Amino acid sequence: MIKNIAVFGATGYLGAPVTKALVDGGYNISVLVRDIDIANQIFPEGVEIVKGNLAYHHDIKKFLQGKDAVYCNLSVSPNETETGFHLETDGLRKIINASQECGIKRIIYLSSLVQNYQKENDFDWWVFEVKKEALNYVRDSGIPFTIFYPSNFMENFSHGYKKGIHLTLIGESRFPMFYISVKDYAKMVVNSLKKLGNEDREYDIQGPNCYTIQEAAELFKLHYTKAKLRIKTIGMGWAKFLALFDKKIAYDVGMAEALNNYNEIFVGDLAWEELGKPEINLETFAKNAE
Repeated sequence: MIKNIAVFGATGYLGAPVTKALVDGGYNISVLVRDIDIANQIFPEGVEIVKGNLAYHHDIKKFLQGKDAVYCNLSVSPNETETGFHLETDGLRKIINASQECGIKRIIYLSSLVQNYQKENDFDWWVFEVKKEALNYVRDSGIPFTIFYPSNFMENFSHGYKKGIHLTLIGESRFPMFYISVKDYAKMVVNSLKKLGNEDREYDIQGPNCYTIQEAAELFKLHYTKAKLRIKTIGMGWAKFLALFDKKIAYDVGMAEALNNYNEIFVGDLAWEELGKPEINLETFAKNAE
């Protein structure tokens, strides 16, 4: 039985709602963070906050003592380089090694649906190679696992695309995506823990409505209540030129190129059947977004 869960990557806008949902689900939650003061502002009482570094095996192993499962919300940072240390592989490998030593019963890992675009239309991005390598680490760990592949999160509008009063987009989206709210995704994570035993499971996570990025931006703009927003689109050619001088822009360009061209189809039947159908639509999300 899983009761005590260790969370990695808990403080971000995708990790924090999942962590809080796990607490509400009745689990004992511990988070490994670098900045305890920030974590204290985010999490409710009862969450064990531990200071540590994913680069150090000792920190991870000490953190995992007495835990039943781990939840990993790790991703490639825009500041990382192709040949440097990657949280999503090097950090994950350290987590898996310590998990094997500590008798962890389940690994829960957040990936993405759009990483499937790798190698399509001659698209070859080292970031997606890192993601695919991480998937193999989880599958080969020998520990029962749950892998989630979400579509584009609605939260990317309020925490990524929105800069001041502008929704800044790169290029033109060719295909619609099944946007999902992280709150609905968090419920699915909790439901998976209550449902699964020792079996491995991989879930595609998609919302009930699909839009291109431009259509979704127009909806978000229309229903957002905190300010009057404007949509600004940067051409892909100009963005790629700017990317030559800025790693953050280079990362955004790579992600935008994949999102704009990935022909996402609906594959979320299993997740809806086993974990519940998402309830939040983009209009409702926008009305309540910060």
